[in-house]
Amino acid sequence: MSRKAVIVAAGLSSRLYPLTADTPKPLLSVGNETLLERSLRLLRACDVDDVGIVAGYRADAVRDLVGSTATIISNPFYRHCNNMGSLMMARHFVGDDTFVYLHGDLAYGERILPDFFRASEARDSSCLDLLTDFGDTDEEAMKVRTDSRGRLVESNKSIPVSEAAGEWTGIAIVHDPRVVFDEIDRHLMTRGLDDYDTAAFTSLAASGREVRCIPTNGQQWKEIDTVEDLEAARQTFAP
Repeated sequence: MSRKAVIVAAGLSSRLYPLTADTPKPLLSVGNETLLERSLRLLRACDVDDVGIVAGYRADAVRDLVGSTATIISNPFYRHCNNMGSLMMARHFVGDDTFVYLHGDLAYGERILPDFFRASEARDSSCLDLLTDFGDTDEEAMKVRTDSRGRLVESNKSIPVSEAAGEWTGIAIVHDPRVVFDEIDRHLMTRGLDDYDTAAFTSLAASGREVRCIPTNGQQWKEIDTVEDLEAARQTFAP
C-alpha cells in the first residue's frame, strides 16, 4: 500500500475546555508523548512516513510540534466545518494514492495499525476500509450498521444502540481517493459543511460502492472527547 497518511487535527475541541483553551486536542499528552506524536510514531513504525496533518485551531502549535516530520495542510474554515471538510483539504496532498486516514484525537495500541494494514491488503473491490470495534457501544459513539458480510450500510451517531454492529474507530484506509473525494465534494456542495466524514461514507455505501468494516479484534483504542476519556487513555496506554 501507499506510504501516505492524513491526520485531521483542526477542531476547537470545546468539550475539553479548559485543557484546550490554548492547546489543540491532538497536542494533549498521554504519557510522555502527545496524541499526535503517538500517531506519527506508530505510523513510522509501519513505514508510513509521508504524513499530512490538517490543522486549523492553533495550527502554529501543531507546526511547531511536528517540524519537518509532516506536511501541515491548512484548514482556514475549521470553525465552520467538521472532519469531512478537513479531510477534503488533503485532496491534493494524497492525489490518487491509497492512504491511511486518522482522526487526531485517538490513542491506540501498538498492533492496531499493522494488523489493520494486513487485513486491508486483501481489498477485493472496496474503495474504503473502516477499522471497526464490533460489539456493544453507547449513544455517543459513531456507530455502524453492516450487512451480513461486514460491509457498511450506514454510520452515524443516531443509529439505535440496539441496532448497531459496533463503532468506527476513526481510522480508515482509502483505496480509491478519487471516488471518496468526489463524494465528499458533492456532499459539501449540496448538503452541508458541518457533517461528519461518515455521512459521505454512508452515501458511498448507499450508491453501491463497497465500504468494508474490518474488526479491531479486541485491540484497545480510545477516542478523546472528554476529560474522562483522556484520563482513561492515560490509564490504558501510559499507566
